[in-house]
Amino acid sequence: MDTPHLNFESFDGRLRRAAEDALGSLRELGGTRKPVPVTLDPQIAAALARFLDAALERGGVAYGPLGTELSPSQAGKILGLSRPLVVRRMEDGRLPFHYVGTHRRCTLGDVLGLKAREDERNRLMGEIYQDFEEIGDIDSEPSP
Repeated sequence: MDTPHLNFESFDGRLRRAAEDALGSLRELGGTRKPVPVTLDPQIAAALARFLDAALERGGVAYGPLGTELSPSQAGKILGLSRPLVVRRMEDGRLPFHYVGTHRRCTLGDVLGLKAREDERNRLMGEIYQDFEEIGDIDSEPSP
């Protein structure tokens, strides 16, 4: 099974200003009905291309600040888990959380970090399983 890879990028001051300029241009063009050329910094263009590639490949993308607070149900949608399994990961310490009143909340950054760790663990377990299958195939061959 192909799992998405999470990439985190940060913008320095120069790149942040270029991104803000590009965003301003894109917002101005949002209501037009004809294509209009936009000049983008090469790094901004590459980031936009990666965003669009992900959206097309996966049928959509989710984005937001890494500090965004999520409920266990929202985290479950990202992780591909039920709400009770997300709560279990919170309670066993795999997913940091805090209470807002009586409600559990975790951050998007922590959810993405957990997803990356679990995806990597699942990939490694798959490799181990394949190795054992290969060993089993060798052992099951008749000996001379």
